[in-house]
Amino acid sequence: MKIIKPPLSLRLIHWFNNIVLGLLSIVTLGAIVFNILLYTDFFSDDMQLRTSFPAKVNFMEKGDLYLNGDHLKVQLVDATTRIHFINTPDYITKKVGITLLIILLTVLFLVWEFRKFVLNVKKGDVFTKSNIRSLQKIAYILVGIWIFTAAYMRLAYYYLSDNVHFENIVITDEIPNFEGLLFVALFIWALAHILMSGLKIKEEQELTI
Repeated sequence: MKIIKPPLSLRLIHWFNNIVLGLLSIVTLGAIVFNILLYTDFFSDDMQLRTSFPAKVNFMEKGDLYLNGDHLKVQLVDATTRIHFINTPDYITKKVGITLLIILLTVLFLVWEFRKFVLNVKKGDVFTKSNIRSLQKIAYILVGIWIFTAAYMRLAYYYLSDNVHFENIVITDEIPNFEGLLFVALFIWALAHILMSGLKIKEEQELTI
């Protein structure tokens, strides 16, 4: 019996997936150690937390642009930025550490489920219940991440907009919605239903033989 070699693209995806899984495992292990050190007061009060700001900002200060002999007034608008908590308080650092660990564990689980799916397809087992369950899990978790992220960004925006004040910056109400994440989840869900239909056809063909 001749063994059919999987296509190069599938082998590359499997190889890349293994690398990502390995790197994520190392980073997750580092996050676990980091959280342990946080709760043993290893870092004292020397933490300098920098994280993405949940909304776009406008800079009030105008600048000058010299172009083709013209002098133009310009202003930076709709800029994305990061916020630096100088000498970050301990209670903020611990919350961020736990949140980071939960995110990493979730992503690690997603990559693991995708690896199972790719490995099955590589072996030629496409229309299987295992593949359908893996895709459904990935879709559910992605939707959950989208809901959590959207809610978190809005809560963080309302909190920071009420309590953070700058002299030359205006915080806008443009909050990212991460629609791409929801689109990927729906695509994977549709793919799971396609495999489900294929599995039913396969089972019906086996019964007629």
